[in-house]
Amino acid sequence: MKKLTYSGGEEYRNKPENLDPRDLKLFQHEFQKQIFDSHVYGLSNVYLLGKNTIRIKNSKLYLKHTYMSRPPLKNIIKVILRFFQQRRKKVKNIDSGVWIINNKSENYFHWMTESLTRVLSFQKLNKELKVLLPEQFTRFEFVLKTFDMLGIDYQIYSSDNLVRVNNLYLTSHTAPAGNYNSKIILELHSKLNNGSKSVSGKRLWLSRKFSDRRYLSNEDELIPMLKKYDIEIIYPEHLTYSQQIEIFRKAEFIGGVAGAALVNMLYMETNKKVLELRTNNDELNNCHYSLAVLLKHKYFYEKCKSDADENLSVDVQSLDNTLRTIFL
Repeated sequence: MKKLTYSGGEEYRNKPENLDPRDLKLFQHEFQKQIFDSHVYGLSNVYLLGKNTIRIKNSKLYLKHTYMSRPPLKNIIKVILRFFQQRRKKVKNIDSGVWIINNKSENYFHWMTESLTRVLSFQKLNKELKVLLPEQFTRFEFVLKTFDMLGIDYQIYSSDNLVRVNNLYLTSHTAPAGNYNSKIILELHSKLNNGSKSVSGKRLWLSRKFSDRRYLSNEDELIPMLKKYDIEIIYPEHLTYSQQIEIFRKAEFIGGVAGAALVNMLYMETNKKVLELRTNNDELNNCHYSLAVLLKHKYFYEKCKSDADENLSVDVQSLDNTLRTIFL
């Protein structure tokens, strides 16, 4: 069984609000993108091994549904060898379930933009089945909270053992990595927020000060300037997920170094403002830009120097000019 759930098509994106003509090459390949259709496949007798799916009938691993990019051959061989080792042991049986994860789904950005969009794709079938998750996913507050918000039931299985699912509904990815089907993302935005409205107009700076990589090395220099523009510095990892949701729903502006926390623009009302600090001459990582303009946010960017560990430093005066453009 193969069921079309969302149609794809051409996606057109607005340019960044402060686009410098000299930076056109960083963004122009994202102004128009072809997004493929989304499907759900009904499969019988599929084995689950960690975050891998295996079907003996046609000797298939369904790699394009479980990886965002094709893994190295050695990784595929390891999965196959482990599968045959586990088959000698007791196999747990599950009658039916839904598959919505890939190899990166434990990362917050990938969970929000890839796994949850696949949940919505399955929901188009109007079937009440449990999403199947490896046990390590229960460690993440955002997984259980977003499932609760979307009314999703789930079943946990052991990552160490082989599991056979008699009837598995396998969802396809809803867009290429770093891209989105606007119909799905806007529906996800609506369901996550359920009509909530911002009344405070907070301005938030998302600090990565306590991260071990991709932090802003001269962030302390920015404190007086951020205060001037009434921007509050927050440390997302020091907040519960519920607290993060509450504060982002009150935001009219978020800014900071490119990172998973920027995906919380999904909790802002549409038509707000997003500022991304990004590495000089980075033409590849446009996932936050693409998401922001899809959500009708006004997207701004600031180019930064980076060191060998991908930590950034920003020109303070240039950033001040950009913030003046945003707020004045």
